[in-house]
Amino acid sequence: MKFIVLISLFLLNSAWAEVGKITKILGDQDSYLIRGNENIKLTPELDLELNDVIHSQNSYIVIHLYPATQMSLAKNSEIKISEHMIEESGDLEKTTSVIDFIKGIVRVQVTKDSNQQIDQKVQANGVAFGVRGTEFEVSLEENQDVDLDVFEGEVQASSPDIHTFVPEIIKANEGFRYERKKKAFSKRRFAPKFRNHPGFKDRKEIKKQWKLIREQKRAARAERKAGKQNEKTFRKAERAQRKAEKQNRKANKKGSR
Repeated sequence: MKFIVLISLFLLNSAWAEVGKITKILGDQDSYLIRGNENIKLTPELDLELNDVIHSQNSYIVIHLYPATQMSLAKNSEIKISEHMIEESGDLEKTTSVIDFIKGIVRVQVTKDSNQQIDQKVQANGVAFGVRGTEFEVSLEENQDVDLDVFEGEVQASSPDIHTFVPEIIKANEGFRYERKKKAFSKRRFAPKFRNHPGFKDRKEIKKQWKLIREQKRAARAERKAGKQNEKTFRKAERAQRKAEKQNRKANKKGSR
């Protein structure tokens, strides 16, 4: 009985380890992710976890990163989900995440509701782009300059190698570059590189999906809490039973004298 309770609690605690999922794959279907020492083939609806390293290979990949971020990877692109946390305080959701962009091209769309606070960064080769509600594209050839193109909203650029009095803000229909060797920022014309972009899901659909997932998470937390309470009650009853058995043994021993 005790063994079954502990196993059930373990399953509940590990049930929501995911931070997002694969929503679309187009191409040669040779994409994969690295999780620890394991290589896992990407498939639609595959759950993603913290520290997964995703390789698109010869495919186009679309990801839903919870709660409401969509990312698409061009062919031969690679990213790592380095940080991701969602905290709830009443009706407010606060999301903090960091995506390490290693190579290729990635397009990001961040959608939020009034009850969401999103602090998200895409880091690439010495530069970080901070976003809170926008759509943009980052491109990077291995060990080369990093280009940014903003489709809507605003993106803030920062680098530990560059100190400015005011933040670098890149607006819609603007291009931007971080020159790695010079360790310098520069403006460039808006010229996104992602060809044959597979497209994102409708923003309303993403919001609807997250509401459903959030309710499932809350239900799982409630079940987890109930499971812990059941285990506590079971342990208490077990201790009471051991105590009663001990008292019975003492009484029987005394009576046999």
